[in-house]
Amino acid sequence: IPRILFIPDKQVNLAIHRKSSNKLRKFIENILKSRGIKLKKFVYLDDNFYSFKNSQIPQFFSKEVNIKILNKIFKKDHKNKNRIYLTRKNAPYRKIINESDLIDELQSKNFQIIDLETLSIDKQIDVFSSAEIIVSPTSSALANIIFCNEGTKVFEIIPKYQYQYENHLKFRYSYICNLLSCEYYSIEADPIPIEGVDENIKKFIDINVINQSNYYKNLLVKRDEFKKFINQI
Repeated sequence: IPRILFIPDKQVNLAIHRKSSNKLRKFIENILKSRGIKLKKFVYLDDNFYSFKNSQIPQFFSKEVNIKILNKIFKKDHKNKNRIYLTRKNAPYRKIINESDLIDELQSKNFQIIDLETLSIDKQIDVFSSAEIIVSPTSSALANIIFCNEGTKVFEIIPKYQYQYENHLKFRYSYICNLLSCEYYSIEADPIPIEGVDENIKKFIDINVINQSNYYKNLLVKRDEFKKFINQI
């Protein structure tokens, strides 16, 4: 997304993966429109190799620069600060199986329960920009903390990671929080094996990793530990 902001042309065809969500396509269209760039059409790509002629790839930026660009351009200042919990109740794995216990605790502290799948990207930016505190099981949805304001508290419920190759998963959101001067906390949950694995997951992830890593299991959070965790607020 940050690279789109630096396209010099006034009209473009844009290559994008066919499975990209309608939300993402709409968000990209809005970005181009705001910059006065006419989108002639999307060119849809599948999982394959392609050769492009008369084309350009906007320059790649480092992870740090990408995060700071997105934060600078898209975050909003909100007077009212919200407490939010991000549910994964409809996800194929890494669901909190005793989530109702957690929600009881959270609602007693005035948390809103939010399913980002129901929100447009613009609305997701609003939610994270207005957040004072975010609680969530580890999820790609937490990448939205790039839209948070300085000082936001992020509480991540994580699996019990066991392997070195999982370190990029373990530290990715604490890294973003550190870059943006947000406060980061984490609590480990017990892994609960799931029955059957989504075929889309097996297409991209080695079956041995799926079977070994707690990242691809559901989670059980001890209520007493969670209560102590939340009381850090």
